[in-house]
Amino acid sequence: MKTFFRLIRADFQKIRRSPLYWIHIVIPMLMVILFLSYYSFSSASSHGKVGGYIEVLAIGFPLLIGIISANAVEQEALAGRFQELLMARYKLMSFFSKLCMLLLLAFGALLAAVGGFAFGFQFLLHQNMFSIVFYGKMILILFSSQIFLYLLHILCSFRFGSGASIGLGIAESLVAALMLTGLGDGIWKWIPCSWGARLCNYYMLWNTNNSGISIFMKESESGVLICFVMTVLLLLSSFLWFRYFEGRNEN
Repeated sequence: MKTFFRLIRADFQKIRRSPLYWIHIVIPMLMVILFLSYYSFSSASSHGKVGGYIEVLAIGFPLLIGIISANAVEQEALAGRFQELLMARYKLMSFFSKLCMLLLLAFGALLAAVGGFAFGFQFLLHQNMFSIVFYGKMILILFSSQIFLYLLHILCSFRFGSGASIGLGIAESLVAALMLTGLGDGIWKWIPCSWGARLCNYYMLWNTNNSGISIFMKESESGVLICFVMTVLLLLSSFLWFRYFEGRNEN
């Protein structure tokens, strides 16, 4: 366990001079400022404002994951063509520590983005109608539903490079937006980039709509189950793949 925490600390030290820290600080703050500024004069309902903000977060996450994962992996590629990872004594643990480092950054960014919005919505605009528990659950839903995408983009970045990861992130954000429409009914559960947006949307409806609760619950439960199973399977597959990873073809 001590070795694992040392590896995580080393991963954080590697990104001290990279833009990753700033991405996880500046973008959440900009989101909060922009949306609170707009909502200060918007005539939309409080429920609609909160739902719109969460949906934008969920839609934008895949693109940010693509950029962040690409940046983190390219650091390893530039610092000796992955030799530090490939020659590590605990190769799989090094891979897992990098994943955990990115997930910790993501969780911190979500705390800032959702927590900052909730604070401003409550104390600056005085329009908040939800409890802190509601926002906390939104953070957990968004965070847990994005673990699959982090794994996918890390593997994509290792195998194909940063361009592929960023391109995939752009496509996923577009698909996530489409899955919130009628096009996503019935199929969103099988499309990982739509999990965050759809699950948050159902949770919002469950808290604001007394009718059709059984439908929301049934859809959410099946979506959560598929999300969990697919995430675990990809995590195990990624360990198996990385165990035999020896660098990109061009290396």
